Amino acid sequence: MPRNSLTWKIFFAIILNDVADSFAQVLMKKGLLFENADIWSVHALAGFLSHNAPSPLLWLGIAIYTANFFIWIAILSRVELSLAVPLGSTMYVLVPVFAVIFLHETISPLRWLGIVLIITGTYVVSKSRQSVPVNPDIV
Repeated sequence: MPRNSLTWKIFFAIILNDVADSFAQVLMKKGLLFENADIWSVHALAGFLSHNAPSPLLWLGIAIYTANFFIWIAILSRVELSLAVPLGSTMYVLVPVFAVIFLHETISPLRWLGIVLIITGTYVVSKSRQSVPVNPDIV
């Protein structure tokens, strides 16, 4: 297998990473016990953090986010950044879907159109091939 090639294993790792990342976003949003804080001052930020610190959903979201960081690093070590990031944009599709399901948010038709455009772009990028060979000696 050539270095930096997109395999099914890597593709599914990216999708799994995006699903977990999207779920972490929902957990963190749902886990906020205190919202609408003015976090631009140190005192307000400290109050915001202390009010939300006891939330298990917030900490679960942070834990998933942390695990995803290491999964993402493993993905980046195996595939080109210019391919991984666009494929990772499925998170922009999953977050609104999860927000509708778990947070009962409303998504406008224009936003759904944008989501369809993201899906289309992700498909096009996943089908593209690199035309210039990658030199692993150049960083």
